[in-house]
Amino acid sequence: MNVKRNVEPHDLGDWAGWFPLAVLFWSWAALLVFGPVVLLAVLSVAWAQPMTSLAPWARVAVLQVGVTAAVLAPLRFAPGVRRLARPARFASLGFLAGAVAPAVLLCLDLPPL
Repeated sequence: MNVKRNVEPHDLGDWAGWFPLAVLFWSWAALLVFGPVVLLAVLSVAWAQPMTSLAPWARVAVLQVGVTAAVLAPLRFAPGVRRLARPARFASLGFLAGAVAPAVLLCLDLPPL
């Protein structure tokens, strides 16, 4: 008896937890990149100080975004990552973005706060 069954295997990409993980990882990466710039801007406005100390940190943020994009763009189109479900792909790339941003921050000669 040769019965053809139309049963699809369970896909981990359908797991409902991928979306909150992706939001958590990408928000963590955004906080690491833009947190110092926003903090210095708020403190400069609150204390009525010139924003000259903000320019080096803005350059650091731009460099972090550029290096993260340069690392994640080829990974996004890699065959193994492309086969993942969309929420799983965003969560895994968000985790890597959250790891690349502090690595770039640690490798730079940072200006004092």
